[in-house]
Amino acid sequence: MEISNHKLKCKNGDFSVSYEESPNCSGPFANELPDTIVIHYTAGSSLSSSVNWLTNPQAKASAHLVIGKSGEIVQLVPFNIKAWHAGRSIWKGRQGLNHFSIGIELDNAGMLEKRADGFYTCFGKRIDNSQVVLAPHKNGREEKAWEAFTEKQIDAVEKICLILKEEYPITEIVGHDDIAPKRKTDPGPAFPLQNLRNNVLIGRADNHEDEASEQRLSAGIVSADYLNIRSSPDGNSSLVSEPLPKGTKLAVIEEKAGWLRVKVILEGWVSKKWVKEI
Repeated sequence: MEISNHKLKCKNGDFSVSYEESPNCSGPFANELPDTIVIHYTAGSSLSSSVNWLTNPQAKASAHLVIGKSGEIVQLVPFNIKAWHAGRSIWKGRQGLNHFSIGIELDNAGMLEKRADGFYTCFGKRIDNSQVVLAPHKNGREEKAWEAFTEKQIDAVEKICLILKEEYPITEIVGHDDIAPKRKTDPGPAFPLQNLRNNVLIGRADNHEDEASEQRLSAGIVSADYLNIRSSPDGNSSLVSEPLPKGTKLAVIEEKAGWLRVKVILEGWVSKKWVKEI
């Protein structure tokens, strides 16, 4: 893929990219913008239904891209134009993220309802148990069910974000639930947002100096299904990212009162009882 005239283009048949113009947009971004990418799920029944809604003037909503479960991509708004995806939002002191960000929607039902015979979407479709993720949202404590994102969606999002970072001054990748935590849950715990940030903003290449430093630290691995990582050694302190999934390797920096300060790429505090030494 590549970007030409602020539109995503298919290159060498690597992805399917089409364009459906949405009227739900504003003028161009100011200079040195956009600098943020916001990840969403559609909570819709299909890629086509979400595209149809986001191109309907009555929706008063849109996004720059919508990505289907098979990795197919539909662009609705050019990347130099403000789409209406963020709504009431704030991030690091800036309000109204539509003015600063590119919005990417993924075809995904989001939170599911548990019934006697399985898990269902809000539009009544049963989701196979293999496609269900059970986890608390980072802004809550109760375990809930979520539809899993496909590998093709996750791969497409990462490649798109890498291309966007080359073309625009992207410094932040956030979820809708980061910028509107009181009213939004997307993309939720089923989406590997921190991995996306690491791979796009920090890079895949290993830093040998950092490796040598980490080798001098003790190591651990997450033994719980999901483990909250917090800003301080206190069960009521704020979370610094999505919960860490089982098997995540940690460099242990410090221990304090039953808590460990650890480094994945970010730093934070986790409960010691859920970390297994390695």
